[in-house]
Amino acid sequence: MKNLLLAILLTSLTPAMLHAQIDTTVVVYSWKLDDLYTKRIRTTVDTALDNFQNYNPVFRQYTGVATLGNIGLPAQSIVYSERPQNQEFIIINNFMPFMKLQENTQYFNTRKPFTRIAYLNGGSSQTKEERLDAFHTQNLTKTLNVGLHYTTSSSLGQYRFQKVKNNSFRVFSNLSGQVYSYQLSFNMNKIVADENGGVINDALITDTTYTYTKDIPTLFGGEETTNKHSPDVFNEIRNLNLLAVQEVAFRGNRQKPDSGGVPKKLKIFYPKLIYIFSMDRNIRLFTDKNPLVGLESGLYPALNVSNTLTSDSLLLWKLLNTLRLQFQGKKNNHYFIDYSYEYTSYSMSVASNQNENGTTDSTWFITDVFKLPALNYSSRLVSSFLSSGFNKVFANLVELNLYGRYYFTGYRATDFILGGDLKFSFGDTKQPVTIQISGTNELRTPDFLYTHYASNNFLWTRSFNKTVLNHLSMNLFVSSKKFEIRGDYYLFQNYIYLNEDAFPEQYQSPLSLFSVSGYKRFDFWKVSSISKLAFQKSENENILDLPGIALNNSTYLTHMFNFKATGGKLLTMIGFDLYYNTKYYADAYMPALAAFHRQNEKQLGNYPYFDAFLNVQLKRFRFFLKMEHVNSGWIDKNYFSVLHYPRNDRNFKVGLTWTFYD
Repeated sequence: MKNLLLAILLTSLTPAMLHAQIDTTVVVYSWKLDDLYTKRIRTTVDTALDNFQNYNPVFRQYTGVATLGNIGLPAQSIVYSERPQNQEFIIINNFMPFMKLQENTQYFNTRKPFTRIAYLNGGSSQTKEERLDAFHTQNLTKTLNVGLHYTTSSSLGQYRFQKVKNNSFRVFSNLSGQVYSYQLSFNMNKIVADENGGVINDALITDTTYTYTKDIPTLFGGEETTNKHSPDVFNEIRNLNLLAVQEVAFRGNRQKPDSGGVPKKLKIFYPKLIYIFSMDRNIRLFTDKNPLVGLESGLYPALNVSNTLTSDSLLLWKLLNTLRLQFQGKKNNHYFIDYSYEYTSYSMSVASNQNENGTTDSTWFITDVFKLPALNYSSRLVSSFLSSGFNKVFANLVELNLYGRYYFTGYRATDFILGGDLKFSFGDTKQPVTIQISGTNELRTPDFLYTHYASNNFLWTRSFNKTVLNHLSMNLFVSSKKFEIRGDYYLFQNYIYLNEDAFPEQYQSPLSLFSVSGYKRFDFWKVSSISKLAFQKSENENILDLPGIALNNSTYLTHMFNFKATGGKLLTMIGFDLYYNTKYYADAYMPALAAFHRQNEKQLGNYPYFDAFLNVQLKRFRFFLKMEHVNSGWIDKNYFSVLHYPRNDRNFKVGLTWTFYD
């Protein structure tokens, strides 16, 4: 209720509310930067009613999800091609879909101020979920834009000790000048998340009926009452990240004809000097007030420092400086070469047993060797690399993009990445048929935390060979048919994964993976059906197992209500979302690492999840009513997507969004 009152207050204080007349001629242009920061990728502005009911970011992004149940807890896509391909292993990876990061920043150029206020509420007093999202952006001049984005959410979860509190804030800005331009993204995230270790017995879900899901016993406990919430095990994530891309363009003036009346040839490309700076600071704090529970259950392999308290800390700093010379042409044509210097610092600590005063002493790891019982570790790594890229559009029909990077000093010395894609477009220019072929060859030094890690529960030093990745993909998109199909082939060498005991292990034989994924939208009369379908096959399912089939479908009926007396229009959508995947040995989850790992205990899947929804739009006001997992209890109750972690039971949600153009 407090957040609802805050949403109303923000709305009342927003200048845009004073001018709520909708100007349909307003153009709001938005984009994201590509992975190389060389070009803009056009994005849509969130004003549509389609898919409005999917407020959870992982269900908006992925075809299928492995989740611990509650929104904000670690999650990953069950379709391999949807997972981040070059994401470094830094423990907090599976929280990142719920964070504001430089790579998911959306930049804007608006002719009028744009404001959006969103509020969500659902669940009972014991399982309450609440979310407030406030966004504003406007141009201060024709070329200078600034914006703010704040999100706060809290969810108690349906099972014991699933509470998640997530606060995130973003400031972004961009300037598009003739000489000087920049794009800036500054983000702060804080997540505090309970860990319950899963239910103590799956039969408590599949074969037993509880009046309240909060009564189902979980491995980890604590104190959870109306007035007090004190879990025994929890994670705290703090992230601060910054990206600044600045460029100075040396555009030549249009040259006049010479004295003979012959016009001089215009320069096709002009040079740009670009400076890229990024900073990423991550802190992960893990607390277990009674670590013997995890040890005696067989979840933890050891207690290395303290048997009365686990208080692990991981601090990671990463700084990147890049100086680039780029020759820019029309459209996306460009050539570039750059030099980059990357600095990374890892620090880890474990709190020892409580002292006489009842407090704990932290032992920071400050040497390059693990020494028991007094663990010490930290490391500072540097890498330097050269990159070069080329993009050329031929006759508006063919686009060729090539890219290469080579690390010549530091931790990643001799690593390299070679990649490229070729895109063909033909047919109607407004609704073209597009074929894209992409390929990547990569040699990579294993991520540092795969080789060195120290905590109260896990302690390892590993010497792994460099990994090799070859990836080939082909994509066909027929816009007029609202159809897309993509094929991916991966060939790994020295693939690194977390084994059944959650320790890193390297598979030195070649490992291949093939997948085909598709998207199709059908529209008939007032009925629309949007489907995402993926087929996957791993060569060795003991190392990398994925569901053979993953399906995501949204089907709904759209109707416009016209009110003649007032001239008003009410757009409505009523339908359902379906999620399904075949059985496979889905990953287990290790709370001490906040990471998913292999398991061969039980296959999960072959269970459909249905959500029913009603979306309504009146001018710039939208709201939805949604019943999640509406089929709960209709068939068997094997609704697990992670070992011992059940998905949520039936739950009702309501959300609203109000968008303003000043």
